[in-house]
Amino acid sequence: MTALAAYGRLEGLGGAVTTAEAAATLRVSASAASRTLRALEAEGRATRLRTGLWHIGPGRPTATAIVRDVLRPHLAYISFLSALNIAGAIDQRPRTISVASLDRARTIETAVGTYAVHHLPPALFGGWEETRNGPVATPVKAIFDLCYVSAAHRGRARRLPELDVPELHSVEQFEPWLSRIESPRLRSVTETGLRSAIARSNTR
Repeated sequence: MTALAAYGRLEGLGGAVTTAEAAATLRVSASAASRTLRALEAEGRATRLRTGLWHIGPGRPTATAIVRDVLRPHLAYISFLSALNIAGAIDQRPRTISVASLDRARTIETAVGTYAVHHLPPALFGGWEETRNGPVATPVKAIFDLCYVSAAHRGRARRLPELDVPELHSVEQFEPWLSRIESPRLRSVTETGLRSAIARSNTR
């Protein structure tokens, strides 16, 4: 099979594929699939993201666009300071892409970017929108995620940079999410962080 024919089949899978998935699709051995993927990379039709994971398509993908591919099979969305930067709520551009996920907390390095993965329990997972940058938390949910993770892992409220979030009004708007936190102590610390974030918003 030619590289072009292989590309046609793999592109139909959409986004990223593992070497094993490529082998199954092309009906070849893993080593043969790996050689084909390297050939496609040399032609600019594929990008090796990390060991065993490839993005199929012309050019290098943006780091935000492949968040779901990098974290699969776990659900994930961009949040925290990364989401606030994308929304223009802060000027600071994080070095890593902060991701909320049902997966365990860890750091994932790829050829197109580094991902800082933060675990959220299922009850708190959500509040994102589909954007041209991929799945991104709304500014309000990104602030909540920041305050919750800080409370859960540091045991104290995190001081946030000055925020430009017009839709940030009062702590009451976080109640639907706060009410899902089972621990009273954790809920209280998260709320303290949220009140601090509201106080630092220049759009109040």
